[in-house]
Amino acid sequence: MSPLCHMMISVLKRIRLVIGYISQSAAFEMPRQAGTSEDESSGWKQVDEAPTKHVKFREPPSKIVVDEAEGQSDTKNQPYVPAFDAPSSSNSPILSPVREEPSSSPSEGGDDDIDGPLPAIEDLQISGEPYPGHELQACGYSVNGTTSCNFEWVCHLEDGSVNYIDGAKQPNYLVTADDVDLYLAIEVQPLDDRNRKGELVKVFANENRKITCHPEMQSQIEKNLHSGHASYKVSVSTGFLDIWEEATLSIKREGYSIKCINNDIIAAEKFSSSNAVTIPFGQPEEFVIVASDGSEYSLRVDNGSADLSCSRDTIVLTLRLFNMRSLQRKKGKRRGFLFHK
Repeated sequence: MSPLCHMMISVLKRIRLVIGYISQSAAFEMPRQAGTSEDESSGWKQVDEAPTKHVKFREPPSKIVVDEAEGQSDTKNQPYVPAFDAPSSSNSPILSPVREEPSSSPSEGGDDDIDGPLPAIEDLQISGEPYPGHELQACGYSVNGTTSCNFEWVCHLEDGSVNYIDGAKQPNYLVTADDVDLYLAIEVQPLDDRNRKGELVKVFANENRKITCHPEMQSQIEKNLHSGHASYKVSVSTGFLDIWEEATLSIKREGYSIKCINNDIIAAEKFSSSNAVTIPFGQPEEFVIVASDGSEYSLRVDNGSADLSCSRDTIVLTLRLFNMRSLQRKKGKRRGFLFHK
């Protein structure tokens, strides 16, 4: 072959090598570019969608932590009742006193705090049946930091005088025969934890009317008066420790007698202006007969039933009424009504 042919063959081989090299490089790089393009487009799609979904449907963890921390902070700012409990708390009929904030104490507050609203009682009222043998209960609303109260049960007479009942210093009170035909009331003095006294509050029992007997009790007393006598099973104190002896108390128009179960007569006398019948406070079954010579006989009703015909207060009122009628007969006075209504 001529040198020219050899040259052309050599050039062709080189062209083929170059073309083959280019083809191999293109075949190698195209999948890589396609893969890269798909990865990049998939990656951008994930980046675009993930944050949107994350923000839209749930709060980030950092946001939740912040919210919880803020909720705890709000709770600390309300030391007594959480905010969600406030509506139910406001529905309570009677709220117990709440101790004042430290800022309103005399050591930290100014004159305005010290001279703030005084303790008070609102809507004071008396519940219960206002009859002898029944218990009354005073109740109301404590406001302005009221933490305690002083109670006094009092009896008001028609002449305007007031008798404070010895020992009656609780919100509850047992009505007795001593209260009949009188106006019964309670006086309440509110105090706060700084021992400041608020305005004295008073309310009357029985809707500002006199205390009367239960109709059944009054009927029994009038029956005794009509018959002119009454007899009761009682116990009399022996005066030695807490020993009581069974006895019978007999009441007649002229006088009374106390006879033991062995028929020993302990006392027997006619009614006089020196006779008296007293009721010891806090002893719902006991009463004391004071004789004309000053002797005292402590008696107790032993029955535990609710029979008003032989209750302590029925006996006391019967004794007092028989004595009063006896004195009226001696003075020639007309008989009056049993009790004012």
